[in-house]
Amino acid sequence: MILKIKDFVPEHTFECGQCFRWERQPDGSYIGIANSQVVKISSNADGVTIDGCTDKDYELFWRKYLDIDRDYSHIKTSVNVNETMDKAIKFGSGIRILRQDFFEALISFIISQRSSIPKIKSCVDKLCRLAGEEVCFDGKKYYAFPEPRKVAALSEEDLRALGVGYRAPYILKAAQEVASGSISGDALEKLDTASARERLLKLYGVGDKVCDCVLLFSLGKYDLFPSDVWIKRVMEEEFKTKSAKYSGENLFGTYSGFAQQYLFYWRKYNNA
Repeated sequence: MILKIKDFVPEHTFECGQCFRWERQPDGSYIGIANSQVVKISSNADGVTIDGCTDKDYELFWRKYLDIDRDYSHIKTSVNVNETMDKAIKFGSGIRILRQDFFEALISFIISQRSSIPKIKSCVDKLCRLAGEEVCFDGKKYYAFPEPRKVAALSEEDLRALGVGYRAPYILKAAQEVASGSISGDALEKLDTASARERLLKLYGVGDKVCDCVLLFSLGKYDLFPSDVWIKRVMEEEFKTKSAKYSGENLFGTYSGFAQQYLFYWRKYNNA
């Protein structure tokens, strides 16, 4: 399948810190797994190619997951408020915010606390190998993100063996709550952003940054501006504020999440 689409560069989208299950291949393409499906995505002058995806799969899942129907040109114009944003937008011009599975995002960002992207990817991969469904693609084995009940059935010792350290009880408690139905992505998505944040922050081990990332990258709460060390630096250096989250959300409004991704990607990979 070849998509004729603007504002989508696989490298920008899969390397901007929002996801942990996409791996760059020697030819520059990316192989990833979502919804128990493995695909290979690449781009060239002809467009964006998705290998391993049927027309039905695309319409039922990948179209929404890749945020294909959103007008990113409009978003770029809306958040391009100064020279810094102009540079960030140009550097990460092909970023699209993925619509990831709620449970996968929740566990992945709990793992991400105080950790590097390679370490996060390693821990997530080990969790998938331990409890996820095996999926074959192009003669190789991959592993889907495990269902909540599978993770909930693990012990803290099982999780610590994956390298997640002090996050083990956080992961286990989150999995148990999702598996029991006491919290769900569907229910949170129906709430306004403030109410969704209030509910998600009640989960053991979920703080502001994890909460905002989960809501932004899985449930489309685009008015959030997750703040980490990179965002704090760029907001302090370029926008002269020490209140990154508050300033970002007030400045960019409903498009805060998109602005955050452009700024994060630019500050971390181009201006470090």
